[in-house]
Amino acid sequence: MVVGVPRAPFTIDVPIVFSSSTVNAPPVVNSFQNNLAQDTWIERVAYNLFQPNSFPGSPFQSLYFSELKQSGQTGVGVQMQVFGAPKYVINDPFTDLGNLMDVFSMAWPNGWLLPKQSNVKVAAILTQTPVSVPFNVTLTFQGWQWVDKALDDLSDAEARARLRKLGIETPDLSILLPTR
Repeated sequence: MVVGVPRAPFTIDVPIVFSSSTVNAPPVVNSFQNNLAQDTWIERVAYNLFQPNSFPGSPFQSLYFSELKQSGQTGVGVQMQVFGAPKYVINDPFTDLGNLMDVFSMAWPNGWLLPKQSNVKVAAILTQTPVSVPFNVTLTFQGWQWVDKALDDLSDAEARARLRKLGIETPDLSILLPTR
């Protein structure tokens, strides 16, 4: 952003549908439909819970889901993995969906860089028996994609030099990292 490379908004949903209420069954797995074509900066990961057969037509339906989210114990355990370069696991073992999303909203305030050709795979299990099935969980990844090749051509040294010109101190990696 400092370099002035234009960016476009990015939003993608990863739906997870539990058709069985069996706790700790094999995980339901889904990922981005395609690998990312551009470097992507994820600023927010949100989630939505819905059980169409729980309190249908009742004003208590939205209250139920709101309370479920606020409790921090959604009954859904998730594990996320990033594929591409670098490949890594975000959390192992499964972490409650509400707790994992709190990490993204509070402890990761500067965003999450996903290089182009990356993909995020989400595996989910039920840790508590839901009121009804199907139990639909939607994770929404929101952020930005850079739409100019100038970012790909920018070297680490040039990026650090530009940041220093703006008064942002960055360490000189040639001093910090041993060379062979």
